[in-house]
Amino acid sequence: MRFAPSFLTLAICLGTLWLPKSVSAQIALDMVDEAVTFEVVDLLVAGKRLSMEWETSKPERGYNGVVVQGFSQLEDFTGSVRFLTEGSTSRWYPLYIVHSVTDAAFLAGYFGDEVHRDAKVEIHFEGDGALRPVLVAAGVFDTERDEDKRDGGTSPPSASKRSHFTSTVEPPVLVTRAEWNASGFRGTPRPLSSSNLTNMTFHHAAGFTATTLEEGKAQVKAIQDFHQNGRGWSDIGYQFVIDRGGNVYQGRPFLDGSTTLEEVPPLSLGAHVGGANTGNIGICLLGCYHPPEGSNCQDQITQVSLDRYVTMFAFLGEAYSIPISSGTLRGHRDFSATSCPGDNNYALLPSIRTEAIQLQQFGSAVPDGFLVEQNAPNPFSGQTTVRYYLLQDGVVDVTVYDLTGKEVAKLVDEFQEGPRWYRTTFDAGSLPSGNYFYQLRVEGFSGEIFRGSRTLVHVK
Repeated sequence: MRFAPSFLTLAICLGTLWLPKSVSAQIALDMVDEAVTFEVVDLLVAGKRLSMEWETSKPERGYNGVVVQGFSQLEDFTGSVRFLTEGSTSRWYPLYIVHSVTDAAFLAGYFGDEVHRDAKVEIHFEGDGALRPVLVAAGVFDTERDEDKRDGGTSPPSASKRSHFTSTVEPPVLVTRAEWNASGFRGTPRPLSSSNLTNMTFHHAAGFTATTLEEGKAQVKAIQDFHQNGRGWSDIGYQFVIDRGGNVYQGRPFLDGSTTLEEVPPLSLGAHVGGANTGNIGICLLGCYHPPEGSNCQDQITQVSLDRYVTMFAFLGEAYSIPISSGTLRGHRDFSATSCPGDNNYALLPSIRTEAIQLQQFGSAVPDGFLVEQNAPNPFSGQTTVRYYLLQDGVVDVTVYDLTGKEVAKLVDEFQEGPRWYRTTFDAGSLPSGNYFYQLRVEGFSGEIFRGSRTLVHVK
């Protein structure tokens, strides 16, 4: 039976995986030169086997590659594309498909030597089962426009370590490329810049989430697999990746074979911000953090991941002489038309900059006891961040008072585990200008085990 399906028909066929095509899945669109719209043009049911075809809008520029993102409960399906002009139809070309290891997301891509002009793309998936792939994003690209060429250059780079550098910030331990079983770089890596580094960029993977180390290794490997074989880049696009458990992964190889950040290794050029990769360090957070894209993209960054981001930006800024500011530590959307790193993450950038600068000033040595730090910024207008260290587990209370002792805001009131750093934000809202103080109290099994306070100044 062959028919033109309605949205209701597709919802029945696709079950809970049906999503409207307006969903914008940035993990795909961040890899293309031009996004395209698409619609279902055919659906064929033959017993338990079902095939679906989509047709895209006509891209404005020539292209030799296609990237598609979707969702499917099944991994046993195949995909292909062909190119349609008014006068001809190409043969079918197989899509390279990579699946997330923790959810139903998948990426599919094709690139070849021929440049297609004034040609729509026809996308075809088929397989056995009741639930079929549903597409949420598609786009086209031309590998000749990539900064990241597959040959990577012809001679080894001449970068060297900063042998006399001493950092006030202790960098996190890296999960090395060998540990996550990275494939080799295709070609020869090139230096991130011929002179000074200028930017650090916050990304999210818009999917491909991971919490445990084993999940993280598999997801980073899957992203590299697609970047190389589905998109045609030399390697994974980012210099670093962070998972929701706070594990930090080396992305692109270091130019001198270093395996730790303490060595301040020379970094290689990435492929994470089209047209602005030179001198730009990209760090990607696994997961999806942009609620407007739907129920699949409502993650909130975990506290441990946020700690790692602050530490990474603080260390990298210090180690590679990148002053931290709104012009140097940015989100992907500050460079191009994308939602990356997602609304939930983008809103955190001002506090991340403040805390990274504070970390550079005061260092990241682990205290030998409980500690409540001075809020930053202080004085402040609107919002400020309070950071504290718990030596051990306890019921934590962080409260802001005016100078008469009247409570004006309860920031924290919950059990928290130690030893570790925590942070919370105080929004002064409509409070008048003036002096206030905040107090950290920690209750253990035998009663109060710590009390400390600091003064803060609100200026409207």
